[in-house]
Amino acid sequence: MYNGTWPAGTFMSRLGEAARADLLGLTQTRTYPTGTALLRQGHVENTVYVLRSSQPGDSACVKVTSRLPNGVETLLAVRVSGDVVGEMGPLRGSAPMATVTTCSPTIAQAIPTPVFMNFLDRNRDAWGVIGSVLGDRLEWAERRRTDFAVYEVPVRLARVLVDLVDRHGAMTDDGLDLGVRLSQAELGRLIGAREDAVGQAVRRLREDGYIRSRYRKVTVIDLDGLRAFADLV
Repeated sequence: MYNGTWPAGTFMSRLGEAARADLLGLTQTRTYPTGTALLRQGHVENTVYVLRSSQPGDSACVKVTSRLPNGVETLLAVRVSGDVVGEMGPLRGSAPMATVTTCSPTIAQAIPTPVFMNFLDRNRDAWGVIGSVLGDRLEWAERRRTDFAVYEVPVRLARVLVDLVDRHGAMTDDGLDLGVRLSQAELGRLIGAREDAVGQAVRRLREDGYIRSRYRKVTVIDLDGLRAFADLV
């Protein structure tokens, strides 16, 4: 959850203070409107983005999507303040395998790839941070694949909601905010379910007293209960 400066588990939260200050001083920030494609699948990009926010609790948010050969778009992940996107291109030496789009007005640093690579070389511990972040992302993907095979839609949804709260959540007067705003269709793409099935799952979790929901917003009001329902106890 939010650690007072950067959400825990993000790239920025894991950097040492000196390396963090070095990175933040590389370029100026700018605000990208909702719906801006920072990276495009298959297009060579020479920029790495560090997601920022104007104040604690006011998180940046981008969606990472991939379009399959049959035209179906899948939502692979969401990234928030403190995350870095676009780092895989220079590390793999290839064009991005996904599109990264802002889902709210997002403050970010756009860092030219050579500048970012020089930063990593100056701050050798940052290479280990990159590795740990990529390991977490691989673990996330593996969990989602396992969920598809083992659990029904309501449980898959509960597991993703718990994961989002654990990674990005912030306490509010109403309960635990996910830290990101996702439509039911987007939640469906995360868990591999149709929008109508996600709607039924949301209704069940709401009626069982685990969450509150409204348009593009889910608040967890019983995290322990939701965790038990999600088979995560």
